[in-house]
Amino acid sequence: MQDLDPKLRYDMPAAFGPSPVPDRTVINDARCLILSFETTRETALAMVPDHFGVPDRPRISVAHVAYRNVDYLGGRDYNEVVVTVSARFEGSNDSIDAAFAPILWVNQTGALLAGRDYMGLAKLNANIPDVAKDGDHLRFTSAEYSEAMLAGEAWDLRSLAADKLEGVNKTAACVNTFGWKYIPSAGGGADVDLPILNVMRWNYTSVAVGAGKIEFYPLDLKAAPLSFQALRHLANLPQVSEVRALHGEGSAVVDRSATRRLWR
Repeated sequence: MQDLDPKLRYDMPAAFGPSPVPDRTVINDARCLILSFETTRETALAMVPDHFGVPDRPRISVAHVAYRNVDYLGGRDYNEVVVTVSARFEGSNDSIDAAFAPILWVNQTGALLAGRDYMGLAKLNANIPDVAKDGDHLRFTSAEYSEAMLAGEAWDLRSLAADKLEGVNKTAACVNTFGWKYIPSAGGGADVDLPILNVMRWNYTSVAVGAGKIEFYPLDLKAAPLSFQALRHLANLPQVSEVRALHGEGSAVVDRSATRRLWR
């Protein structure tokens, strides 16, 4: 009979021992291209569970993130595209403003499993090439099978001066992201339905800001059987402000030791 140690973390398949994923993953070569815009409160509310609220002027962010030489992947790299929306949690012990991630796409199964059950991050597999540089433009895409789901672009990127970079790093030293741990029940409803707080820690060596654009493609069930519902919603998000772009390079820490359940 398998006897699990309650002091250890287990991931499925739990029958063979504790999780090989460490409490903290340090990535010395990490890069991100973040595109963000303001949307309406009504459409933002439709993207978050009732554990969270949204501000009057929520922002949507779509980030392409590249991680190099990841420990729990045996030194392999992976890319992800993360969609977040401004949110707020009001609980018995916490009042937190952070971004909620309704969907993420990753191109490595190991990265998907490491974040899905434990961190409550709704990760799906996708084909995600590295960011491409075309003159002064940066571009990225993500595809389910062979069908492009989205495309992002940034231009007129201007490097931040040292004092501005220092200010960005103060904020980036602790980046909170809300997750939603949801496990359906075989009898209907949910076995688990919990708000989660996750922490990333960035240290940028360079940051540039500029303009950008993001487009989602409303694919059908045949073209994108896992993502089509999300894409239809995302493709209809009102963009009520200009799209801002931020490109950063540096190091990052996935601090799973700081992941915790939030109590209402």
